[in-house]
Amino acid sequence: MSTHAITHQELGSAPADGVDWAQPLTALICDEQAQAEAALRGIAAQAKGRGLVVGGALPEAGASRSGRCDMVLCDLFSGEASKISEDRGALARGCRLDRDGLARACALIHANLHACDLVLLNKFGRAEVEGGGFRTVIADALALGVPTMVGVPRRNLQDWRAFAGDLALERDVAFWGLS
Repeated sequence: MSTHAITHQELGSAPADGVDWAQPLTALICDEQAQAEAALRGIAAQAKGRGLVVGGALPEAGASRSGRCDMVLCDLFSGEASKISEDRGALARGCRLDRDGLARACALIHANLHACDLVLLNKFGRAEVEGGGFRTVIADALALGVPTMVGVPRRNLQDWRAFAGDLALERDVAFWGLS
């Protein structure tokens, strides 16, 4: 399709207040990351069901949660998975982002960005707060005119606002009723 003008009617879920939320950049504000991921999965399914080409990345469904922090992102355009966590051993505590893995995931998204009608990104997290991660994907999608939706944990909202300025529409994830 690649018209880059997506309305809520195309996604089949008009927000209760009738606002056209298909802005160039939309933040889905959440308290729990799982809320944003569930909403983004629902939006992806609706968009794909209507023939829209969706790019971006969401955590792979069914990724191992065996007490370790195994983070795997699925590229929404190609379906390719990218592991973005380091295995630090059985006794390690906390998550360890593999920045090279995240860079590979970003490269996959970039490779097909021009062909997308909509880009969905699971999180504006620590990597983005520190100036990396999905920041270039977001900027390039905006430059191409591809509407982009990003999960933004409430704890990162100030940093998101510093990054996005007044370019982004902010909505609580519950706004879509898909979480």
